[in-house]
Amino acid sequence: MGAARKLEATPGLRAASAPRRGVGHQRLLHIDTATGALEDGAFDALSDHVRPGDVWVLNDAATLPASLRGTAAGRAVELRLLSERADGSWWAVLFGEGSWRDDTDRRPAPPVLAPGDRIALGELSATVRAVDPRAARLVHVDFEPGGDAFWRLLYAGGRPVQYSYVARDLELAEVQTPYAGRPWSVEPPSAGRPLSTGALSALRRAGAQIVTLTHAAGLSATGDPALDARLPLPERYELPEATARAVARARREGRRVVAVGTSTTRALEGNARDLGALRPGVFETDLVLGPRTRRAVVDALLTGAHDPASSHFQLLCAFAPAALLDAAVRRSAELGYLGHELGDSWLVT
Repeated sequence: MGAARKLEATPGLRAASAPRRGVGHQRLLHIDTATGALEDGAFDALSDHVRPGDVWVLNDAATLPASLRGTAAGRAVELRLLSERADGSWWAVLFGEGSWRDDTDRRPAPPVLAPGDRIALGELSATVRAVDPRAARLVHVDFEPGGDAFWRLLYAGGRPVQYSYVARDLELAEVQTPYAGRPWSVEPPSAGRPLSTGALSALRRAGAQIVTLTHAAGLSATGDPALDARLPLPERYELPEATARAVARARREGRRVVAVGTSTTRALEGNARDLGALRPGVFETDLVLGPRTRRAVVDALLTGAHDPASSHFQLLCAFAPAALLDAAVRRSAELGYLGHELGDSWLVT
């Protein structure tokens, strides 16, 4: 998710409490912005919506076990990774006592730390390098041990980030997309979760070109309203040359570019905005999607189903009027769609 704060309850659209049992159980609502039509269907009919020549862009970032439990200043804390820096240090967010089973906004605040303070995280430890001057729980840390040992211990002791509407502990494999590559995301780029190998093959047979980029989707909730209002913080992405070339050619030839997820959209639109045209390479983007976003690259979006009470809804307003999205929420609720990252899907064209 990365770019939107999650609410613990979803009025009108029930949050999925566990992953769907398979793509055959996944629902898909097609939202046609040209006609206002809302078409219910099965996700395995996604390829029916392909136009020959479409370029579908996927975020192939794998999801990290980004939640670590430990102690700091004599108190229990949870540290959630936020973003890795070029030197191997991390920005991270501290949470107080409690766990993912507790409403994020109602958990106690963590202790206020200072540079040099240590956070014990089992076999890992983190030393605070800096504290954000506007949010005491946003800390820049160095991990010990570093290098390969850090990654081994992270995967041994970390857990996926999750929220209180989920019914049970999730395994890391349950928050991965089927095509996940490098471990960059701290929350899943969940729009692509139901895109099985079979679903991708069906898209190709229908005439779609499938390309990828890698975007490090960040946290969507911090427990601090002021810090939440700053999300998403800058997130890194890599746009491969082949993807930049395929998307640019589609734009020139009047073919559609379909983004799988808002993280993919942020990378493409942020790249075009910041560089003047699509340029391959590794960059960061601070682009926030919303109703005033002027899209220069992406024509259509595959995303999860989201309620107006969640701020992810505001991101979708970059693609469709709020009134049409409200109607989509009502229709989804009537049909029993489930929301959030483990729920059903919308295709906005």
